[in-house]
Amino acid sequence: MMLRFKFQTKLTIVYLALFLVVMSVIALAFYRSVTQNVRDQIQGQLGASARTFERIIDDRVEKLAANALLLARDYGFRDAINNPDDQATVMSALRNHRARLGADLAYIVDLDDEVIATTGSGEGEPLTAAIPDEMKVTAESDGVAKRMVEIGGRVYELVVVPVLAPIPTAWIAFGMELDEATAREIKALSPIALEIAFIYREADGQYALAGATSERQAMTEFLTGSLPEAPVFGADFNGQDHLFWRLPLHASDDAAQISALLYYSVDVALEPFDPLVVAMVGILIGGLLLLISGSVVVSRGVTRPLRRLAEAAQRIIAGEYQEVDAPTKGDEVADLTMSFNQMVGAVQERENKIRYQAFHDSETDFPNRLMFEEMLEEQIAKSSSFVVMVIEIQQVPELRSVLNHRNINDLMVCIGERLNQLSDTSVARIATESFAFILEDASEADTVASLVMNSFMTPFDVASIIIDARAKLGLVKYPGDGDDSAVLLRHAYAALDKGRTVQKGFAWYDPDSDKSQTQRLSMMSELRVGLKNGEVRFAYQPKLDVATGKVTSVEALVRWISPTRGFVPPDEFIPHAERTGDVRHLTEWGLEAAVKQAAEWRGKGLELAVAVNLSTNDLMNQGLPGQILQLLKQHKLPASFLKLEVTESAVMHDMDRALDVLNMLAAMGLTLSIDDYGTGYSSLSYIKKLPVSEIKIDKSFVMTLAENEEDNILVRSTIELGHNLGLKVTAEGVEDEESVNRLKEYGCDTLQGYHISRPVPAAELETFLKEGGYVTT
Repeated sequence: MMLRFKFQTKLTIVYLALFLVVMSVIALAFYRSVTQNVRDQIQGQLGASARTFERIIDDRVEKLAANALLLARDYGFRDAINNPDDQATVMSALRNHRARLGADLAYIVDLDDEVIATTGSGEGEPLTAAIPDEMKVTAESDGVAKRMVEIGGRVYELVVVPVLAPIPTAWIAFGMELDEATAREIKALSPIALEIAFIYREADGQYALAGATSERQAMTEFLTGSLPEAPVFGADFNGQDHLFWRLPLHASDDAAQISALLYYSVDVALEPFDPLVVAMVGILIGGLLLLISGSVVVSRGVTRPLRRLAEAAQRIIAGEYQEVDAPTKGDEVADLTMSFNQMVGAVQERENKIRYQAFHDSETDFPNRLMFEEMLEEQIAKSSSFVVMVIEIQQVPELRSVLNHRNINDLMVCIGERLNQLSDTSVARIATESFAFILEDASEADTVASLVMNSFMTPFDVASIIIDARAKLGLVKYPGDGDDSAVLLRHAYAALDKGRTVQKGFAWYDPDSDKSQTQRLSMMSELRVGLKNGEVRFAYQPKLDVATGKVTSVEALVRWISPTRGFVPPDEFIPHAERTGDVRHLTEWGLEAAVKQAAEWRGKGLELAVAVNLSTNDLMNQGLPGQILQLLKQHKLPASFLKLEVTESAVMHDMDRALDVLNMLAAMGLTLSIDDYGTGYSSLSYIKKLPVSEIKIDKSFVMTLAENEEDNILVRSTIELGHNLGLKVTAEGVEDEESVNRLKEYGCDTLQGYHISRPVPAAELETFLKEGGYVTT
């Protein structure tokens, strides 16, 4: 008896719990469905009311504009306006038209914006507002100008027409207020009892209330908070959940942001469903009572078979999906057992499906990151050494702009299938643009990585579209680069960062590089602050013109004095800035500083051109010419006073894009130079393509010119080559008088180096040039 009572209790609790869960899900689904449906209906009604509002506003404005034009074209009225002694007629006509049109204000201003006549339907002095110049221009060209304005805390539909004789002699303005009456008119046309408020933004950015159908105090308090920018939004208002539709109204000043708020209470809309909720609660309670009583009755007759089913249920909880044999046939217990077995099969099928979805990418059906991490853990448990390879597909954002979602998915499937042919294990898609697989033989990692890179040389055919995709790789080895899946993947992505920058396209994890990455990011953060705080300055090194003995140009060399790091050499922070993209901040600062300094010198009578170095990233920036042109215009500096120096390697990084930018810069009249000539490609074929007018021989060939005969030969031949191509030649790194004499003998055009002057601040440079007689002032 004791055991039977315990079993009955357990059975009742189980059924009760199942019933509550099911009813809770149903109730929750019902509530969400009803709530969403009500919100959708409210939003639809608000949208319809908003369109009705716009039509009413347009009709009112059109009628107001038409009648205003009639008044402005009335000969007698025009004559009265131009007659200072006949202002009574003007006032009478203005008052009559305002009353006949139902306008709330009307006024006339002359060409000096002085009010000639004004009248309004409100108490006190009639309101007026200055007519914006753009409205006058529109009215003069189109015959009429229409706009929403805020005057004295009220919102008006303002119509302005010119009084022509035949040129404008005055301006007539009629305004109809958007007040409570207007709001009630819109409200009466709506199928629901919505509320309407007219709001505008004040000078301090806070919204203010111009009029509302009801609850003015509550709406005023509501506007003290910040309103969402979305046109449709929900918010708590006056203690109830409301749905708001904000309808922007055209204003003369965009900052005014005059809007109409149409809103309705979601709680009120849900009230008709209260009886249904009560009925559902009643059904729930009745169902609970029936369930409890029924389970007690049934348990008395089916104790033994149900115990078997309960035991089977416990096995299911443990993950064992086994069917139960029915003790009898053709009765309710047999049917229950059959149903139970069907349930076991259905649950097992659903669990397998859910598990599959949890461990596979929904778009490509490849294993996902979660499954790959499990694969890694299993590999760690059974293997003493292996390699993890992460592959990132490049240009995916660009491809998304020309391919649809299905094409992108098909492309990813093709890539995964091609990678599967090279991997030891299943390829997993661990991110939107990334794949990964495990290579069990670590000794073949470099070979497989090269094969992966080479596999991308063959384009992919997706829906008859030939797609040329590229990839970058990061590799980590176990156990050297990590002892668990999370560390291995993190280090693999660190290796991938390095792989993006190397020529072969893949790289191994480097612990030292990973640590220095944090230091580099910190340095770049300090550099951005330093640019703003004036820690970064230019030092200027003069360039001596051999023919005239004068200095006509200088090179701007960046110097960073950090309050925490002290002097930071350019070779230490500029390469990091180029890799992280922060070089654009440095370039923007440098171009502005150079142009400003050249303009300042020119104002003092020093005709000095300033040369600035450009990076690889700068040559990829199609907007660079526009930035430079704007700076030159801003400081009124001729283009000939700004020189731009680029290295051979920067040009060869992407020659087609670099040529586009360089050609635009040359067309602007800027002088372009090839810096560090001789250290890069030094190919005549590319020099002929570049719109440059100067080459600068790298200092490594010039500094030992007095003692190295091979450098003499190289420098002399480079000067002759440059002159034959019609280019000026500058020698960097001039350190002694012997080098000066030899360069003059070889016909070098310009000299630059410590023998002439070290890089110095602008003020010291001015003194050096004047005292040395290097410039004519």
